[in-house]
Amino acid sequence: MAPGEIRRFIERFDLSGLVNTEGKPYVDAGLRYLELSDSELLSRIEKEPMLLRLPLIRAGSCLSVGQDETSWEAMLTDS
Repeated sequence: MAPGEIRRFIERFDLSGLVNTEGKPYVDAGLRYLELSDSELLSRIEKEPMLLRLPLIRAGSCLSVGQDETSWEAMLTDS
């Protein structure tokens, strides 16, 4: 994912809203016990995209993060 695309999601959901803090990659990396700045966390995400709550979906100006079926349905009806 391009950095500009990630920024769109960060602006909408905040960086903490994009990170899957319950996921195995997050836990295995020991991130629960580290205090990272946003730039450090973003650097980690760029190296390990599985830290994100997936899927990240953009349809025009509509964005969704994770399993958000309500948002997906709205995207389909707005098309």
